Amino acid sequence: MNEELTNELLEAIVNCDGECIGCPAQSVCDAVGIKRSLATALLEERAKPKVWDGAPDNAFRSIVNWYDKSRGFIESKVLTREPPKTRIDEIADEVWHEINKGVTGLPIDIIKRGLKKYAEELEINK
Repeated sequence: MNEELTNELLEAIVNCDGECIGCPAQSVCDAVGIKRSLATALLEERAKPKVWDGAPDNAFRSIVNWYDKSRGFIESKVLTREPPKTRIDEIADEVWHEINKGVTGLPIDIIKRGLKKYAEELEINK
């Protein structure tokens, strides 16, 4: 895709009123079709390397360094993320929220439902 999807272009697409004359998104809509253009742009974006690609699951901090063509250091940036939760952690969070929302049933019954759900998922994934 040769045309960059700028914020102006995306806002024009979102606020489309069907009047194409003078619309900044006209070339994308008319020439190729907006779905194809957006899908192409999404695939191009996904193909770009991401800082967390290949990182261990428990990694939460990364340092990115930028260099110019002559290998001179330009700048660095520290990025942090919330490490991905394990399925057990997700279920425990669900149980915690159910208990705090006042879902009917004793807390032990709610915990048992969570454990049963996890056991069923393990059986399905065998």
